Amino acid sequence: MNFKPVTKKYNHSGDTLVEDIPGYMMRPISDWILNLLDESGIFLRPDYNSEASVDKSLTNKLNVLFREHFPNTYKEFINFVFADADRIINFLAFCLQNLAYQNRAEELEQILADGGSAWAVMSTDKSGTNYQKGIYNLVSRVPEVVQTAASSALQGEELLREAWIACYSRNPDYEKTVSKCTDVLEGLFRNKYFPKDPKPALNRFVKDFDASPLQLIYKGSSIVDPKNLLTGLAKNFISIRGQHTKGTGRAPTKDEAEFVLHYSIFVWNIQR
Repeated sequence: MNFKPVTKKYNHSGDTLVEDIPGYMMRPISDWILNLLDESGIFLRPDYNSEASVDKSLTNKLNVLFREHFPNTYKEFINFVFADADRIINFLAFCLQNLAYQNRAEELEQILADGGSAWAVMSTDKSGTNYQKGIYNLVSRVPEVVQTAASSALQGEELLREAWIACYSRNPDYEKTVSKCTDVLEGLFRNKYFPKDPKPALNRFVKDFDASPLQLIYKGSSIVDPKNLLTGLAKNFISIRGQHTKGTGRAPTKDEAEFVLHYSIFVWNIQR
């Protein structure tokens, strides 16, 4: 169903994204969980002798992974899941990583998107099919214009997809983001400008572009002077991959990792 509000009261397009699960999203998400558990065969329907419950195979696993005690009766279980903001977000991630097929993953994404959630559902395997479950995860929702600009690169380059998930996951790994992006840039520059180079190295490529900027050809390069202004921005990427931190290297900050990620997406797009 589509809805285009005609008054300001129900136009939420400019609202700040919400990190938790507010009251208006609880019932839709609770229904989503129930349907998912039922389809997975781990929701036990009530009978004359017992109330609805969750199979112990699930709660035992959750008890160990979360290091908390999950009740087995469904009413207590769902109340416990929603009782803590971190718990419900992580439980949804667990469901996506283990139980959800594409239709359920897309259904949850629709609920989160319509509800203004700061979390989004993303496939972790671009080659995955409708018949694979557990290939989804929660990532930080970025502005739609940014997501749209990045979509072709994320679909076309698996390493960029992995870098995006590492950057915007619930537990971001900024070193992995920079490392994956560096690999993308090295492969991209090697394939286009140094096809015979057996050991691509970003720093060496950047220095070569500094020495011979006219070799660079990319979309819009005719208005960039010198052409190596673009590639020069990558000269410090190697030092923030998190490797060799006992020497001159160091781990990247959040802002640095996001810059490297979106720079790499931009370069990937204009070099194609």
